[in-house]
Amino acid sequence: MLHQPRRWLPGLVPLALLAGGSLWWKQADIERDLSQRSRDAIAASGSTIDGKPWATVTALGRDVVVAGDAPADGVGIGAAATALQQRGVRQAIADTDLIPAADPFGWSARREGQTITLSGQVAPDGARERLVEAARRAVPGGEVSDLMTTARGVPAGAAAAGILGIEQLGRVASGSATLAGNAFRFTGNAADAATQAAVTAALANLPQGIVRGGVNLAGPGAAASEQAPAPAAILPVAPTPPAPPAPPAPPPPAVADWSATRGQDGSLLLSGTVASEEARRRIIDAAMASTTGPVIDAMDVAAGLPANVEAKALAALKQLEGLSAGTARIAGTTFSFSGVAATPAAFDGLAAAIRGASDGFSLGELIVAPPRIDPFTWSARKGEGAITLMGFAPSEAEKAAVLAETNRIAGGLRVVDQMRVASGFPSGVEFGPLTSAALAQLGRLTEGSAQLIGNRLTLAGRAPDVATSMAVRQALAELRAPVAAVSDLSLPAAEIPAPVATPPLSADLTPPPPRVEAMAPPVADLPLPVVPPLAPAPPPPAAVPAPAIASAPAPSPPAASSAATAPAAPTPPPVAAAPPPVPLSIPRPNCSAIMQTALEGDRILFDYWKAEQRSEHAAVLDRLATALKRCAPDERIEVAGHADLHNRTNQNQKLSEERAALMRSELVRRGVPAAMLDAVGYAETRPIAPSHSDESRALNRRVEFHVRPRG
Repeated sequence: MLHQPRRWLPGLVPLALLAGGSLWWKQADIERDLSQRSRDAIAASGSTIDGKPWATVTALGRDVVVAGDAPADGVGIGAAATALQQRGVRQAIADTDLIPAADPFGWSARREGQTITLSGQVAPDGARERLVEAARRAVPGGEVSDLMTTARGVPAGAAAAGILGIEQLGRVASGSATLAGNAFRFTGNAADAATQAAVTAALANLPQGIVRGGVNLAGPGAAASEQAPAPAAILPVAPTPPAPPAPPAPPPPAVADWSATRGQDGSLLLSGTVASEEARRRIIDAAMASTTGPVIDAMDVAAGLPANVEAKALAALKQLEGLSAGTARIAGTTFSFSGVAATPAAFDGLAAAIRGASDGFSLGELIVAPPRIDPFTWSARKGEGAITLMGFAPSEAEKAAVLAETNRIAGGLRVVDQMRVASGFPSGVEFGPLTSAALAQLGRLTEGSAQLIGNRLTLAGRAPDVATSMAVRQALAELRAPVAAVSDLSLPAAEIPAPVATPPLSADLTPPPPRVEAMAPPVADLPLPVVPPLAPAPPPPAAVPAPAIASAPAPSPPAASSAATAPAAPTPPPVAAAPPPVPLSIPRPNCSAIMQTALEGDRILFDYWKAEQRSEHAAVLDRLATALKRCAPDERIEVAGHADLHNRTNQNQKLSEERAALMRSELVRRGVPAAMLDAVGYAETRPIAPSHSDESRALNRRVEFHVRPRG
């Protein structure tokens, strides 16, 4: 039977299908088992948030990916290490984020009747459950509203201080317990003197690490706390009538003390005093409308505040929208504002708006730092009768210095300033000297641009002549590390010689016609003359030697000629041939520099799990297509598509290829030769940013352009 394959070979097909199906089914079981065992092991190690697992585990074959928001630094890597210890796991990848940081930290518990509202940030160690349980004990049968968020970096002792404050709220009809940083404050209305004394005594012993920020506990009335006057002494003389009691001194006017702090995660911590419960509610509503992060209310009510405090607080919340992080503070009649601007536009207008406010407050500290730009870019363009400055400068002083240097080299050209101030310029590089060097070389060009991206300087444009082009290249070569300088310079048409004309193909295939030497007979019919030796004279430098027959006398014309007796005209001396022109070597265009200049630091990024063109792609592709047409025709440009690691599936390769193919087709549609462009997908294998946040993951959903090596 083994020798008759026609009988047994057809049976292999269903057997192979059955084996493949079994392996596929078994593979799914293996992946589910690896995921479940890894997830259980991570939870059993104590890596939880409020006692619940935070990590999700996905198995791809024998490799597992651990994802989720870890409660602290290093916990994600530790979870991946725990998963790697499970039997059958070959590789464990940590694709984890972190829960938000408590920066700034704030927490509050507010009682109004039988309702306690808990808000602010709590540690991921089960503190939420303990605080909620304390609130339920404080108001038996009442309502507990839990608005708290989990955060890392909560101060030690915060949960214990919160529980202590909630317990005291159970003794008063209304009030609040708040934490701002490690400062604890309590306000409330006690029903009697005994309750007032008990609450005050309990709050005298705060947990370690927590400091007393103030206790404002109103008693049953001023008369209850007043002591009776001592009886008058009996004297032998007539008693002097007592002086009438002085009227009680009016209470000192309330002094404004309010602040709002915006964290990196968009959270807003409100603390200090406001004039009324209605004012507190309006400020909280304005804060919630100004941010998508949590709003932490740690404010108290203090009657008698000036009416303009609430208006100033509402204006400060609006101004805080322009910061990525910062603080606004009202202290008496002084307003202070500090932080980091969220955008260049906010930086430009924020300080001027605060200085120009006329609302009865004097200006205290005003420190608004510029936003951080990554990558940091600056550029100068020369052409069309102007030099245009764009991008960013590290400070107002350095911006002014660049503007002054541009005016110095402008030579009658207009100077257009579109620069803004931002931070993020790489350390180890001096912005002023580098931009001065770039402007000096740009001033020697007829037209062009100088672009700085981080520490990389690119100078492109047209030089007036070869000497200037060589001098500019030499100046750029003298810039020292860590500066990297490249150039892409061209010459005017008058400086580039025309190419040598190439004869048509038909001329190359046609034999040359025979040369006629004044109807001379064949060489064989001439008698060999006897030439006396002569001292050789040096020939002209470029003269072509005459043929040997040129020294023989010219033969007589045929007898039929009418000038039979006339001597033959001497052969004219040969004309020296001019040397062929030496073509000028034209440097090959630097395609990488051309592309980088065209991109101007822009990136081609995509929405999550999409390969669709975004509106901002068009302008970038237009510039890039124009630039690629200046590259040599034999250049090969790699259009590289990438995806992020988040929600990793087997479709990432297809997604990255679709993104690359889309950008290639858009460039071809704009006139770039299709033969120059190769679309390649790299899936998630070449990230440029860690997967710790949505912003960093977005940088990995990209398409890049690279010049492939020749050869």
